[in-house]
Amino acid sequence: MLKHFHFQSSIVLFILFLAGCSSTSETRPDLPEYSFLDSTKSFLELNSTRSNGAVVDKGNFYPKSAYSFSYRYCANSVQQAKNDIAEYLALAKRTCDANIGTLVHQETASWCVYNANTVEERPIFSARISSTELWADLCLDGPFVTLRVIENTNAPSNEWLGAAQILGYQPYSIHRTLISDNDVLGSTAYTSQPNVTVQPQVWTEESQFIYTNKGQTVCLFEQPKGSSLGHTYQGTVMQAYKGRVKVLATAKFKGDIRIAPALERVDWYSEAYIDAAANSWFVCG
Repeated sequence: MLKHFHFQSSIVLFILFLAGCSSTSETRPDLPEYSFLDSTKSFLELNSTRSNGAVVDKGNFYPKSAYSFSYRYCANSVQQAKNDIAEYLALAKRTCDANIGTLVHQETASWCVYNANTVEERPIFSARISSTELWADLCLDGPFVTLRVIENTNAPSNEWLGAAQILGYQPYSIHRTLISDNDVLGSTAYTSQPNVTVQPQVWTEESQFIYTNKGQTVCLFEQPKGSSLGHTYQGTVMQAYKGRVKVLATAKFKGDIRIAPALERVDWYSEAYIDAAANSWFVCG
């Protein structure tokens, strides 16, 4: 059975959710008792500002299609965006505490984990929320707020651990990078997507599809470290070799088009070749 934090009249209540199993089923030790995805949906339904947003970055390939939920809405003001970020991160901490976990703030998200900072560490879910004032002409009163949840649904432990790593989770090691609690409250603390250079050996169904489909339209998002603005490059697969894909890029767009409210083209070369690891690219056409 899964539980989640439910919002009603500013009071946080525990609501019991039946997860499609009989009352005699045993609780899976690798699944959270309290679902952060369900709590997130209650958070979004709390007022019309949040509920008038849209689901974005819908994955058509495993593992994103199985475990990831992304959503974007237009805040009423800069202050409201800051308040929402703080409230959502507080909700993540309460849910993590209820699952007897610890929040570990990584570059791509805040991960709730068991046995934090040990070799036995295992992910439970991730929470990420940020705001941007890009596309101000489309969001007149305040910045866009984007949030993302990654959570196990019903996969075995080993399968879920592998999927979480593909989606940005970095297992414990003395070399991994963590960010402080104070930095998490900043609207641009997280990088926009998992850094594929961390685990170049990890491939997904999407990587394999791109690698074996010459002529496919693909995109690559690049965000310089320390910058709040990134760009998406779009082009056609020309060649695949030794785990890399060579693309003839013909367009450059502002921001990450997977979560952007509009495609805003940036002046660039008419054509340019970009050669990168297969798992750097995503299907975008």
